[in-house]
Amino acid sequence: MKFRRLFLKSATALVALSLTGPTIAWAQDQKRVVATFSILGDMVDRIGGDHIELTTLVGPDGDAHVYQPTPQDARAVSEADVLIINGLEFEGWLERLTEAADFDGELVVATTGIDALPFEEEEEHKDEHADHDEHAGHDDHADHDEHGHGEHAFEWAGVFDLPAGTYKWSFAKVDGGYADPAMKMVILEADDIEASEETAEALLEAEASDAKSDGNVLVASDTSYTLNFDDAKDMTVFTVEIAKDGKYAFFTEHMPFEFEADEHFFKDVSANDVEPIAQEPDAGHDHHHGHHHGEFDPHAWQSIDKALIYVDNITAALAKADPDHADVFSENRAKYVAELEALETEIDAMIKALPEDGRTVVTSHDAFGYLADHYDMTFLAPVGISTESEASAADVAELITQIRDENIKAVFVEAITDNRLLEQIANETGATIGGTLYSDALSDESGPASTYLDMMRHNAQTLSQALGS
Repeated sequence: MKFRRLFLKSATALVALSLTGPTIAWAQDQKRVVATFSILGDMVDRIGGDHIELTTLVGPDGDAHVYQPTPQDARAVSEADVLIINGLEFEGWLERLTEAADFDGELVVATTGIDALPFEEEEEHKDEHADHDEHAGHDDHADHDEHGHGEHAFEWAGVFDLPAGTYKWSFAKVDGGYADPAMKMVILEADDIEASEETAEALLEAEASDAKSDGNVLVASDTSYTLNFDDAKDMTVFTVEIAKDGKYAFFTEHMPFEFEADEHFFKDVSANDVEPIAQEPDAGHDHHHGHHHGEFDPHAWQSIDKALIYVDNITAALAKADPDHADVFSENRAKYVAELEALETEIDAMIKALPEDGRTVVTSHDAFGYLADHYDMTFLAPVGISTESEASAADVAELITQIRDENIKAVFVEAITDNRLLEQIANETGATIGGTLYSDALSDESGPASTYLDMMRHNAQTLSQALGS
């Protein structure tokens, strides 16, 4: 689409961000490399060293399952020579980001060549979802699926809980230009995206719409707005009038990270940011047309033998991008592999010392399948592969029964998840909290898992101490 190409063609400014976001400061003689999340970024840094300029999109303690890219991320990707991703549908937001960034560098899938574990829960939940849809009367489910994710008339939707009053919705230029000269928006009085999306789709696809310009007023109504941006201004601002307290669903033709720039796009009359209580693509979970992880478990880094394949793929990619330093990358790989293999020997000893009938582990989400497969352990979780999933009451009840029946001694919380459910399960079963495991992200530098090596060692030690006691 034209707006995608325009959005970042002019993204030439070098942006210095805080530590919470990626830093773009490309050196002239270094290859620009972007890694999608902290674990992968640490591996890339070990191989590339001083000969690459690395940006990691999802930083320490960040959850890549629910990550929402920013304009700075899009700039980093647009400037990158190499983009290194996990693959196996781990980064559900990646396609939208690379499309918006008009990325034309080398895309490297770090899991290439890995014998991926099938996502066993996929088949189990199909019937459950079908029953849910039938029960809820979602006969239009197939119609929505025909669109495919990201192929709706809207690219983003958000529900806001708003007191009556006046608000400001802004669209900012990025590097001197708007992503598109205009876009459509629908505002409906509704407390649920899924329940109102059919109406929003019809309004957005209809020929008739209400044209609005800078300073005009928008209200919740059964019509679509065509918002025209003022090219003479760096920011086009619309007033949103909310007549009564309630929940309102906003559907926009394009993604927020494509129009918010560095300024938050929705504010109240006191200029405070107003955040959605739900959104799609969201920071929680999508429903029938939402994000999922496909057929395979993407958490392959949880086994060091698989991590060695990551390292080989990264080394080959950097050598291809910068053949003048291929020997340095190879030397860095050799040192790193030696450390990884030594750690694997260390972990082998810890796990093998555990009693065979005491190797069942309960965690927040199902991220440790490769570790379980490698060491013949059993990992149970109230939710599935993604932190976006929700546990049903039946799943929780079944897990509680299993913990009691098998006398499972400890459950383990995760650094990136809301652990209240797991704490409730521990209270109901009498199991202890065995410690914190790091699944999808490293800790910050002050934490126990600031590198991949530290993370794997910490997890193994935590499991060993809790299960071996």
